[in-house]
Amino acid sequence: MSDQLKSILKELELKKKELQPKIDEINAKREEEIQSVNKKYDHLIYDVNYTVQQIKDEFYNDLIKSFVQIVTREFDLKRSSDMYEITDEFKDYRNSIAEFDMFPEELVNKLHRVIKGEPIESIMYELDDIQKKYLKP
Repeated sequence: MSDQLKSILKELELKKKELQPKIDEINAKREEEIQSVNKKYDHLIYDVNYTVQQIKDEFYNDLIKSFVQIVTREFDLKRSSDMYEITDEFKDYRNSIAEFDMFPEELVNKLHRVIKGEPIESIMYELDDIQKKYLKP
C-alpha cells in the first residue's frame, strides 16, 4: 500500500513538472494582459487627475487675482480720498479669503497687517512679485 501511494505521489510530481511550463506560460500571458489593462486605466486616471489639477490651478489663480484686485481697488480708493480708511469690503475679503486652505498664509498676513495700520502701498508695490511667485502657469 505504501509503495502504491509513493508511486502515485511520484506520478503526481512528474505531471506537475510536465505541466509547469504551461502554467508559467499562462501566468506570463496573464501578467501581460494585466499590464495592458493597467496601462489603459493608468492613462484614464491620469487624464482625470490632469483635468482636476487644471481646475484646481485655475481656482487658485482666481484667488490670487482676487487678491490683486482688492489691493488695487483699495489703493485706488486711498489715492482718490483725503480721508482714507480701510473699507469694509477689504476687511470682509481678508476674513473670507482666510477660509480657503489653499490661499497662501503669507498673503492673508499681508492683508491683516494693512488692516492693523500698515500702509496699503506695502503690498501694492509688491504685486508684480506676488503674481510671479503665486500664479500658476
